[in-house]
Formats: sequence, C-alpha cells, structure tokens
Amino acid sequence: MKKEQQIYILIGIITIVFVFVYFNFLLGPINKSIKFKKEKIKELTNIIIEAKKEIGQLDHLRMKNAALEEELIELQLLLPNKKELPDILRKINKTAQQHGMKIINIQPRPIVTNVSQEYNEIPFGIQIIGTFHNVGNFISEIAQEKRLFDTRDLKLNQQISSDKSITVNGTLTLIAYMAK
Repeated sequence: MKKEQQIYILIGIITIVFVFVYFNFLLGPINKSIKFKKEKIKELTNIIIEAKKEIGQLDHLRMKNAALEEELIELQLLLPNKKELPDILRKINKTAQQHGMKIINIQPRPIVTNVSQEYNEIPFGIQIIGTFHNVGNFISEIAQEKRLFDTRDLKLNQQISSDKSITVNGTLTLIAYMAK
C-alpha cells in the first residue's frame, strides 16, 4: 500500500473513531438529558392540566358550598335551636288578630323530646273563636311561617252568635319544632 492510501485509511479510521466517541460519549449524554427533560416537561404539563381541572372544580365546589350555607341558614330559620316561646306566642296572636279570630286560651305544654333524634316538639293547646273561613286562613298562614309549625287535633263546633253570623269555636294543638 502506498503511503497516500495508508493516510486515507488512517483518516477514515480516525473519523470513524471520532464519530463513535462523539455520538457515544459527547452526544449520547446530551440526548439522554434531552429525553429526560422532555419526559419531565410532559409530566409537568399533565400535572398543570390536572391542576387546572381541579381549579375549575374548586370554583364549582365554592359555589356549591355557598349555596349549601345559604340553605343551612334557611333551614335553621325553619328549625331553630332555641324554644323562643315569646316569639312563638307573638306570631300566634298576631296571625289570629290578622284573620279576625279570637284566642280564648293558649296553654304551652311540656316539650316532647322523644319523637325524633333530630328535633323536639313544643305543643300549645289553643282555644279559638272565629268564622270557619278565618280559622282556615289562620292555620294556612301559620303553616307558611319561616319556622315549622304543625296543627293537630282540630275540633270545631258551630256556634250562632247574636248577630246571626255563624261562627265556630274549638280547640287545636299547634306544634312548633325545635332542633336538638
């Protein structure tokens, strides 16, 4: 072989060795680093996407929580934790007066605690005089109060008054509810 061919072969071998060393020892770690960083970017992108979904859910949960808090306040008005006897008696008297009924007697009875685990009952025995229509309006309006009320044991008797108008007298048990 000529010297010139040997130089070309040597240059070829050196080029092959250089390419091998370059790709394996210099470019290889950089490619591995790039691959690792791409995987890390993909992983972080997925985490960001999940976080954005959770943020959307968080806003939804906050709105739901606010609605539930409002509902709780409304329910606490329906079923307060306290007896509030003076307020109850004022509501009964005011509603009766608004409907032209006369309350002869209101008798608070002992609180019934064994009906439910969630609430107690505060019963009132009430004697009334009024027209049948007025009694119905009274019961209807008391049932629509913010606080929960129930009417039981309604007994009405016809009574003709001196001015020939037909009235009724009777008794009923009005139940106010209280949360335990």
